[in-house]
Amino acid sequence: MPPPYCYDYPRPAVTVDLVAFTLIEGSLRVLLIRRDRPPFAGRWAFPGGFMEIEEPIEDAARRELREETGFDLSAPISFLGVFGAPGRDPRGRTISMVYAVTVPAPIAKVRGGDDASEARWIDPKEARDLAFDHDEILSRGLEWLQQALEVGPMVVPMLPQPFEASDVRRLFKTLGQSPSRASAWIKRLDKGGTISPVANQEGFFRQVQE
Repeated sequence: MPPPYCYDYPRPAVTVDLVAFTLIEGSLRVLLIRRDRPPFAGRWAFPGGFMEIEEPIEDAARRELREETGFDLSAPISFLGVFGAPGRDPRGRTISMVYAVTVPAPIAKVRGGDDASEARWIDPKEARDLAFDHDEILSRGLEWLQQALEVGPMVVPMLPQPFEASDVRRLFKTLGQSPSRASAWIKRLDKGGTISPVANQEGFFRQVQE
């Protein structure tokens, strides 16, 4: 009798990656790790790795983030896409499920762990020649961030809490959008219940926690 999970045809491996954005001193940053092992040892990449056989996909993304950066993420994450072009991983056919998230400005420093020698919040403009197909993933992530700004709620965690209109204008400017749209954006999110005015602080708003 053949052993279980033994097939006549090759099967792809499944990995997860997580693209995390934040604002540090008003500048956009993305969380990357420096790979400590081949392939692409020494190159920057997104936190990620192989999914365990019985592990939920989102749990795997959070676990890899925690193991490689020390960042324990509890916030909701958004599905970014599937990346599985042949040849993206020289070890063999690998398909990655990629997620994205925006987070508040980090209080604790990230650190390299597991198979990452370093973890750092990096300016996306300086993120070049990433491992695997992560340059393409970064481009997709930046597109997602622009769409998230249009929708609204997903970028609120990047703002200081509480925040005022000037903080929203800076966010729009940082993401390459017109700051003049800030007031209408605030009104829409206030009306939708995503944010609410702060009592006794005129002109300030806070994210509504669900």
